[in-house]
Amino acid sequence: MFRAENLARSLAELGARPSLSIFSELKDAYAHPARYYHTARHIADCLTLFQDVRHLATRPAEVEIALWFHDAVYDTRRQDNEEQSAEWAIRFLEEVSVAYDVSNRIARLILATKDHVAHDADAALITDIDLCILGAPALVFDQYDSNIRREYHWVPEEPFRQGRRQVLEGFLKRPAIYRTEYFQKHYEQQARRNLQRKVQEFNV
Repeated sequence: MFRAENLARSLAELGARPSLSIFSELKDAYAHPARYYHTARHIADCLTLFQDVRHLATRPAEVEIALWFHDAVYDTRRQDNEEQSAEWAIRFLEEVSVAYDVSNRIARLILATKDHVAHDADAALITDIDLCILGAPALVFDQYDSNIRREYHWVPEEPFRQGRRQVLEGFLKRPAIYRTEYFQKHYEQQARRNLQRKVQEFNV
Protein backbone atom coordinates (compact mmCIF):
# COMPACT_ATOMS: atom_id res chain seq x y z
CA MET A 1 0.00 0.00 0.00
CA PHE A 2 2.97 2.34 0.40
CA ARG A 3 2.98 3.24 -3.28
CA ALA A 4 2.96 6.54 -5.14
CA GLU A 5 -0.19 5.67 -7.07
CA ASN A 6 -2.13 5.02 -3.86
CA LEU A 7 -1.11 8.35 -2.39
CA ALA A 8 -1.96 10.11 -5.65
CA ARG A 9 -5.40 8.49 -5.72
CA SER A 10 -6.24 9.63 -2.20
CA LEU A 11 -5.05 13.15 -2.92
CA ALA A 12 -7.15 13.25 -6.07
CA GLU A 13 -10.21 12.35 -3.97
CA LEU A 14 -9.55 15.52 -2.00
CA GLY A 15 -9.37 17.60 -5.18
CA ALA A 16 -5.63 18.16 -4.81
CA ARG A 17 -3.48 19.22 -7.72
CA PRO A 18 -0.99 16.49 -8.72
CA SER A 19 2.32 16.52 -6.84
CA LEU A 20 5.48 14.98 -8.24
CA SER A 21 7.52 15.21 -5.06
CA ILE A 22 5.48 14.39 -1.97
CA PHE A 23 5.72 10.61 -2.23
CA SER A 24 9.52 10.78 -2.45
CA GLU A 25 9.64 13.20 0.48
CA LEU A 26 7.53 10.93 2.66
CA LYS A 27 9.43 7.84 1.56
CA ASP A 28 12.71 9.49 2.55
CA ALA A 29 11.28 10.57 5.90
CA TYR A 30 10.09 7.08 6.77
CA ALA A 31 13.40 5.58 5.65
CA HIS A 32 15.46 7.57 8.17
CA PRO A 33 18.05 5.21 9.72
CA ALA A 34 16.99 6.08 13.27
CA ARG A 35 13.59 4.51 12.66
CA TYR A 36 12.94 0.84 13.38
CA TYR A 37 9.19 0.69 13.91
CA HIS A 38 7.90 4.05 12.62
CA THR A 39 8.89 3.23 9.06
CA ALA A 40 7.19 2.85 5.70
CA ARG A 41 6.25 -0.66 6.82
CA HIS A 42 4.16 0.77 9.67
CA ILE A 43 2.42 3.16 7.27
CA ALA A 44 1.83 0.36 4.76
CA ASP A 45 0.35 -1.84 7.49
CA CYS A 46 -1.95 0.99 8.58
CA LEU A 47 -3.06 1.66 5.02
CA THR A 48 -3.68 -2.02 4.34
CA LEU A 49 -5.75 -2.36 7.49
CA PHE A 50 -7.66 0.79 6.58
CA GLN A 51 -8.92 -0.87 3.42
CA ASP A 52 -10.71 -3.42 5.62
CA VAL A 53 -12.43 -0.71 7.68
CA ARG A 54 -12.72 2.06 5.12
CA HIS A 55 -16.49 1.74 5.19
CA LEU A 56 -16.43 2.89 8.83
CA ALA A 57 -14.89 6.26 7.95
CA THR A 58 -16.99 9.37 7.57
CA ARG A 59 -14.43 10.96 5.26
CA PRO A 60 -12.22 8.07 4.11
CA ALA A 61 -9.85 10.06 1.86
CA GLU A 62 -9.05 12.38 4.76
CA VAL A 63 -8.33 9.47 7.09
CA GLU A 64 -6.09 7.92 4.44
CA ILE A 65 -4.03 11.08 3.94
CA ALA A 66 -3.75 11.49 7.71
CA LEU A 67 -2.34 7.96 7.90
CA TRP A 68 0.29 8.83 5.28
CA PHE A 69 1.44 11.84 7.29
CA HIS A 70 0.85 10.85 10.91
CA ASP A 71 4.48 9.84 11.62
CA ALA A 72 6.13 11.89 8.87
CA VAL A 73 8.17 13.69 11.53
CA TYR A 74 9.52 11.28 14.13
CA ASP A 75 12.39 12.05 16.46
CA THR A 76 12.43 10.32 19.83
CA ARG A 77 14.21 13.32 21.36
CA ARG A 78 11.28 15.63 20.50
CA GLN A 79 7.88 16.05 22.11
CA ASP A 80 6.14 17.64 19.13
CA ASN A 81 6.39 15.06 16.38
CA GLU A 82 2.66 14.90 15.72
CA GLU A 83 2.41 18.69 15.70
CA GLN A 84 5.26 18.92 13.21
CA SER A 85 3.73 16.16 11.07
CA ALA A 86 0.38 17.97 11.08
CA GLU A 87 2.04 21.24 10.08
CA TRP A 88 3.83 19.50 7.21
CA ALA A 89 0.52 18.05 6.03
CA ILE A 90 -1.18 21.45 6.17
CA ARG A 91 1.63 23.16 4.26
CA PHE A 92 1.57 20.52 1.56
CA LEU A 93 -2.20 20.39 1.26
CA GLU A 94 -2.37 24.17 0.93
CA GLU A 95 0.26 24.02 -1.83
CA VAL A 96 -1.86 21.56 -3.83
CA SER A 97 -5.05 23.60 -3.35
CA VAL A 98 -6.92 21.42 -0.87
CA ALA A 99 -9.64 23.35 0.94
CA TYR A 100 -8.72 24.76 4.35
CA ASP A 101 -11.46 22.91 6.23
CA VAL A 102 -10.26 19.61 4.74
CA SER A 103 -6.60 20.18 5.59
CA ASN A 104 -7.58 21.31 9.08
CA ARG A 105 -9.57 18.13 9.70
CA ILE A 106 -6.64 16.03 8.47
CA ALA A 107 -4.30 17.87 10.83
CA ARG A 108 -6.65 17.16 13.74
CA LEU A 109 -6.64 13.47 12.83
CA ILE A 110 -2.84 13.44 12.88
CA LEU A 111 -2.81 15.17 16.26
CA ALA A 112 -5.23 12.55 17.61
CA THR A 113 -2.47 9.94 17.23
CA LYS A 114 -0.35 11.75 19.82
CA ASP A 115 -2.36 10.78 22.90
CA HIS A 116 -4.83 8.51 21.08
CA VAL A 117 -7.80 10.55 22.22
CA ALA A 118 -10.64 10.66 19.71
CA HIS A 119 -12.71 13.79 19.05
CA ASP A 120 -14.95 12.18 16.43
CA ALA A 121 -15.59 8.90 14.61
CA ASP A 122 -12.74 9.32 12.12
CA ALA A 123 -10.31 10.15 14.93
CA ALA A 124 -11.45 7.01 16.75
CA LEU A 125 -10.78 5.01 13.62
CA ILE A 126 -7.30 6.39 12.94
CA THR A 127 -6.19 5.98 16.55
CA ASP A 128 -7.42 2.39 16.59
CA ILE A 129 -5.55 1.67 13.37
CA ASP A 130 -2.39 3.22 14.82
CA LEU A 131 -2.72 1.06 17.95
CA CYS A 132 -3.55 -2.12 16.08
CA ILE A 133 -0.03 -3.44 16.72
CA LEU A 134 -0.89 -3.76 20.41
CA GLY A 135 -3.36 -6.48 19.48
CA ALA A 136 -1.04 -8.33 17.12
CA PRO A 137 0.06 -11.95 17.72
CA ALA A 138 2.59 -12.18 20.55
CA LEU A 139 5.68 -12.61 18.35
CA VAL A 140 4.71 -9.64 16.19
CA PHE A 141 4.05 -7.53 19.25
CA ASP A 142 7.42 -8.51 20.74
CA GLN A 143 9.22 -7.44 17.56
CA TYR A 144 7.38 -4.11 17.69
CA ASP A 145 8.35 -3.65 21.32
CA SER A 146 11.98 -4.46 20.50
CA ASN A 147 11.98 -1.93 17.66
CA ILE A 148 10.61 0.77 19.94
CA ARG A 149 13.53 0.11 22.30
CA ARG A 150 15.94 0.48 19.38
CA GLU A 151 14.39 3.83 18.52
CA TYR A 152 15.01 4.93 22.11
CA HIS A 153 18.50 3.45 22.27
CA TRP A 154 19.85 6.67 23.78
CA VAL A 155 17.67 6.32 26.92
CA PRO A 156 19.30 4.35 29.77
CA GLU A 157 17.64 1.03 30.55
CA GLU A 158 15.96 1.82 33.86
CA PRO A 159 14.39 5.15 32.83
CA PHE A 160 13.22 3.50 29.62
CA ARG A 161 11.61 0.62 31.48
CA GLN A 162 9.84 3.00 33.86
CA GLY A 163 8.57 5.21 31.08
CA ARG A 164 7.51 2.33 28.86
CA ARG A 165 5.73 0.59 31.73
CA GLN A 166 3.83 3.79 32.46
CA VAL A 167 2.69 4.06 28.83
CA LEU A 168 1.56 0.44 28.63
CA GLU A 169 -0.22 0.58 31.99
CA GLY A 170 -2.02 3.68 30.77
CA PHE A 171 -3.57 1.66 27.97
CA LEU A 172 -4.50 -1.15 30.35
CA LYS A 173 -6.30 1.28 32.67
CA ARG A 174 -8.66 2.33 29.91
CA PRO A 175 -12.14 0.80 30.01
CA ALA A 176 -11.36 -0.21 26.42
CA ILE A 177 -8.05 0.21 24.60
CA TYR A 178 -9.85 0.62 21.29
CA ARG A 179 -12.58 3.13 20.54
CA THR A 180 -14.48 1.38 17.78
CA GLU A 181 -16.56 -1.76 18.01
CA TYR A 182 -14.64 -3.40 15.16
CA PHE A 183 -11.26 -3.12 16.88
CA GLN A 184 -12.66 -4.02 20.28
CA LYS A 185 -14.03 -7.20 18.78
CA HIS A 186 -10.92 -8.19 16.84
CA TYR A 187 -7.98 -6.83 18.88
CA GLU A 188 -8.94 -5.89 22.47
CA GLN A 189 -8.35 -9.22 24.18
CA GLN A 190 -5.03 -9.91 22.49
CA ALA A 191 -3.86 -6.36 23.18
CA ARG A 192 -4.56 -6.78 26.88
CA ARG A 193 -2.71 -10.09 26.94
CA ASN A 194 0.32 -8.54 25.23
CA LEU A 195 0.38 -5.49 27.48
CA GLN A 196 -0.11 -7.42 30.70
CA ARG A 197 2.70 -9.79 29.78
CA LYS A 198 5.07 -6.94 28.95
CA VAL A 199 4.23 -5.02 32.11
CA GLN A 200 4.92 -8.14 34.17
CA GLU A 201 8.32 -8.43 32.47
CA PHE A 202 9.10 -4.84 33.41
CA ASN A 203 8.15 -5.54 37.01
CA VAL A 204 10.61 -8.44 37.34
